[in-house]
Amino acid sequence: MIKIKLENFSSGYKNKVIIDSVNLSINTGEWLSIIGANGSGKSTLIKGICRLIKPQKGKVFLRGKDIKYLSNKSISQQISFLPQGINSNLSISVKDLVALGRSPYKNFWDFDLNKIDNSIIEESLKLVDILELKDCLLSEISGGQRQRAFLALALAQGTEIIILDEPTNYLDINHQIKFLQILKDLQLKKNLTIITVLHDLNLCARFSEKIAALKNGFLIKVGEPKYILNENLIKNIYDINVLISETKYGKQFYPVD
Repeated sequence: MIKIKLENFSSGYKNKVIIDSVNLSINTGEWLSIIGANGSGKSTLIKGICRLIKPQKGKVFLRGKDIKYLSNKSISQQISFLPQGINSNLSISVKDLVALGRSPYKNFWDFDLNKIDNSIIEESLKLVDILELKDCLLSEISGGQRQRAFLALALAQGTEIIILDEPTNYLDINHQIKFLQILKDLQLKKNLTIITVLHDLNLCARFSEKIAALKNGFLIKVGEPKYILNENLIKNIYDINVLISETKYGKQFYPVD
C-alpha cells in the first residue's frame, strides 16, 4: 500500500526552484533513504513531504489524500519529523522532551498529561532503551542518548511515518550503527514507514529498502540499494570513483583516486 506519493512535485524558496518535477512513491512499512551531494535538494524534498514548505507545482498525497487540504494537526498525527541541527542542550528533562510528542493530541490551553499519555511516553522511552534517563537533563546525557531521546519523542507522537534529516550527524560510527539498528528494529516491530537523509552510503545500503538519488534538484534514480548503488550512479551524483565489495551487510563503498 502506498503511504506517500509525490506527483510532479516542485518546490523551493521564493522564486528559486530547488526540487523539480519529482515523482516518488513510498510504501507502508518501507525505509527510504535519500542521497545526493550537498545542495541537491534532500532537505527541501522532505520538508515538502511534511508540508513545511509548499509545492510550487505538483502534489503530495498522504494515504491517498492531498496534503494541501489536511490540517496541521492531522499531518502531525501522521508524520513525525526530526530536522537536522536540533538544539540538544536544552535545560529540559528527557521525559519532558518526549512528552512534547503528545502535543498533536492536545489543545493549547490544556496540555496536562493523562494516563494514556504517560503510558505512551514510558513505552517510547523503553523502546529506545533510555527509561532510566527520564529524569536527566537533556544537556547532561551523551550525544547518542540525546538522539535516542529525540527518537522517543517521535515515537510518542504515535505516527506511522517518521522522517529524519541526517539523524546520525555528530555520532561516531559505533553510535550511528546502534541508532539506526534501533530504528530498524522499531520499523519491523511497528511496521513504520521511515524516510531518512543519510550521507553514508554504507549505512544506506545496510538499513534501507529503497534509495532515492537526487542531483541538482532532480530525482535521477529510485530503487533497491543492491540494484541502483553502483559505480556509475555514485560517480554521477558525487563526482567520485568508488570500489564496491559485497559483505553480509550488503554493498560496501570505498573511495578511490
